[in-house]
Amino acid sequence: MGKAKLLIESYLSNRYQRVQLTNSMLNCTAVSGWNEVKHGVPQGSVLGPLLFLLYINDLPKAVSNNVFPILFADDTSVLITSHNVSEFQNGITTSLHQLSEWFQANSLSLNFSKALILQFITKSPNYFDINTTHGNNHISKANHIEFLWLYINDTLTWNTY
Repeated sequence: MGKAKLLIESYLSNRYQRVQLTNSMLNCTAVSGWNEVKHGVPQGSVLGPLLFLLYINDLPKAVSNNVFPILFADDTSVLITSHNVSEFQNGITTSLHQLSEWFQANSLSLNFSKALILQFITKSPNYFDINTTHGNNHISKANHIEFLWLYINDTLTWNTY
């Protein structure tokens, strides 16, 4: 176990990065100084996704039993089902609060600009319009999303294709 710890420690420490911006129109380049990377793993590395999955392994336990998180690499989706409007809205509000607390406790943050709500429309007359916010963040509704390279629309048809 000691050797594995040393390997991971050497993988994560003594790393430096800098930023280089090039403007081809003006034919100039700006380069920052080198700074030590104190958090995270090297992007594009083989171990990066594995370490991330280990880091977020307990995320599904952070939400209520009637909420089903779906994790794939660094994408997180949450599935909530209910025929009752107030129960559905409460499920969304509660799960957003629980996820936000977990993210904050783990030094992560939710990117609300990428967050979307997709409400499936069925032939049932129980369709209800929802408006979702968390804190000062409004979560936009979508009529289709891309999920694992598939386009899923709100009517569960292949019309998007």
